[in-house]
Amino acid sequence: MCGRFTLTTKYDDISSYVQASLLPTFREQYRPKHNIAPTSEHWIVHCEPDGARAIVPGRWGMPSPFGPASRDPVGHINARSETVAAKPSFREAFCTGRCSILADGFYEWSGNGRHRKPHWFHRAGRKPLVFAGIYRDELAADTGVVTRRFTILTCEANQTLAPFHQRMPVILGRDTLGDWLRPAAGRDRHALWSQLGGLLRPAADELLQVREVSTRVNSTRFDDPACLEPPAPPAQPSLF
Repeated sequence: MCGRFTLTTKYDDISSYVQASLLPTFREQYRPKHNIAPTSEHWIVHCEPDGARAIVPGRWGMPSPFGPASRDPVGHINARSETVAAKPSFREAFCTGRCSILADGFYEWSGNGRHRKPHWFHRAGRKPLVFAGIYRDELAADTGVVTRRFTILTCEANQTLAPFHQRMPVILGRDTLGDWLRPAAGRDRHALWSQLGGLLRPAADELLQVREVSTRVNSTRFDDPACLEPPAPPAQPSLF
């Protein structure tokens, strides 16, 4: 799964990597994030009707389309890629709301209880990553405000992730991003799955590096560079 991730890359590098236009709001509001958690406001990439890619704001967690979003304030933070085209909660968004989520790493944990240790998975040089996602626009009945709510697609873990978790986010390459984002001509989810299902696979084992980081990231109260620092050394027992 993917329950926390990071985006610390410079915004110009992000734009170059995803080949998307930089909206003024992105330039003005962008800041590095070291501990992105569910319900956070974050940046995604989608295709405009003319096919151009744009970076737009969204909120992590996509509620069910059945019933008011207030019943599910967090929503689905992940969706299994293997069933995204079939499940009623996701199939419409799969057809009409495909997007990618900007990132440069994500966290998984090892151990249990007090001994849980966070690990950061990232590319060499902290280069950008893009996760496959889907979104749905939610209209607040009381205010009329529209919020773009997204979820991250997951797949089976590759060999790098397998010791930590059985699932991982679907990471799209620059060569497959366009296929994923391109608007579909129709809403035949079976035909669309035939075209796109092959993109939703584990990343190559050598794509990601991993290192243990500070337990500071365990708390959503912290979102700063110290989250990515090495873990603190164990306390030495007192002799007296």
